[in-house]
Amino acid sequence: MKVAYAGTRNLYPWFKPAIRSLLAHNKVDTIYLMIEDDDVPEGLPEANYKVINVSGQTVFDEACPNINSQFTYMAMMRALYADLIPDEDRIISLDIDTIVCDSLEPIWNMDLTGKWMSAAVEYFGQYNPFKYPCYFNVGVAVFNLDEMRKDSAPKLLTDFLYTHKIMCIEQDALNFYTVIPRKVIELPTRYNESTLTG
Repeated sequence: MKVAYAGTRNLYPWFKPAIRSLLAHNKVDTIYLMIEDDDVPEGLPEANYKVINVSGQTVFDEACPNINSQFTYMAMMRALYADLIPDEDRIISLDIDTIVCDSLEPIWNMDLTGKWMSAAVEYFGQYNPFKYPCYFNVGVAVFNLDEMRKDSAPKLLTDFLYTHKIMCIEQDALNFYTVIPRKVIELPTRYNESTLTG
């Protein structure tokens, strides 16, 4: 199992409980960290980490209408996983505020032939900017990187982020390219639940 997290320096403290929970329930071969440094942040649990320093990224600049989003540029970098992690055919992407409570093997082993990803439908709130039949939350998602490369997904998603001012940036872009073309498989809601009430 290969897992990816992304976060700016101010979010590093969140990595520790997230990764601890992941390792408590799963055998993980590699954890990819898309961060702002060259080394693993101090205090993380022992694991096989691969660090990708994206602080000097030049893909998203001031010309991108979403560069000053409520989210950091790091969220947009998740649209580029197929390019940033060239040696993997699939990856589980987890938000750093996600606590894993069970094995992720069932979603890791899903057949994603012809699909870009699997993710749970957004159930918390009414956000659905495209008025699609459903809208997917990619806080927990399995990305089929091979299929995304085949479809030139990083370029499509980057172009979308430069031509649309959107609220949930890479998540909106992924929904735009996966929902209607049926490039996404729905995960049970339990894979992305929140106890927040408002």
